[in-house]
Amino acid sequence: MFSYYGTKKKLGKLYPPPKYKTIIEPFAGAAGYSLLYPDNQVILYDTNPKICAVWDFLIHANKKDILSLPDVQTGQKVTDFGLSDPEKWLIGFCINPGSTTPKITASKRAKWASYKTDIANRVDKIKHWVIIRGSYSSIPNKEATWFVDPPYQKAGKYYFGYSQMDFQNLGLWIRQRFGQVIACENAGADYLPFTFLAEHRGSMQKNTEVIWLNETDTKGIFDD
Repeated sequence: MFSYYGTKKKLGKLYPPPKYKTIIEPFAGAAGYSLLYPDNQVILYDTNPKICAVWDFLIHANKKDILSLPDVQTGQKVTDFGLSDPEKWLIGFCINPGSTTPKITASKRAKWASYKTDIANRVDKIKHWVIIRGSYSSIPNKEATWFVDPPYQKAGKYYFGYSQMDFQNLGLWIRQRFGQVIACENAGADYLPFTFLAEHRGSMQKNTEVIWLNETDTKGIFDD
């Protein structure tokens, strides 16, 4: 719904659809996977306070609230409009696409106008979603579709909380989840036996996405 480094907006449809009514994303980010299935009961977790504040704003906002946000043009600052922090952070993520932190000044790459329209058209569909600020390790285990998209082991150094990541512990935790588990990573990660998903062009470079599923039948998932 908003721009964020590593979002699954383009790749989301390559992953298996949810088998459970509840989707849990332990590393919410921009929740690109869950946004494909907005009618599901979605529970988002993140340790980044700005990500959590943006999602809390979106969950409680309506279409009119979004459309009333200012049109921030190239060179303008989000601090010029008397906005709340969550509003500034929402726009800040969109005025410099693909960043891990919200920006203050709109770059030439700013796409806030298109994001604003998209958010306004979708925001009323996520009123039942939940955002919780907390670590993945604090989440109660339950049968659900778990979409685990953590800061990547080799390419995630710019993410909030990356320096505290224990990837071997994360791999064990992922294996212990009940229900359907979908784990995302980049080529080179070694804490799970990941397999190839797709190659794609990111904001900075070409990347090879890999996947781990707690199911043995993956036939058709990687088909073109």
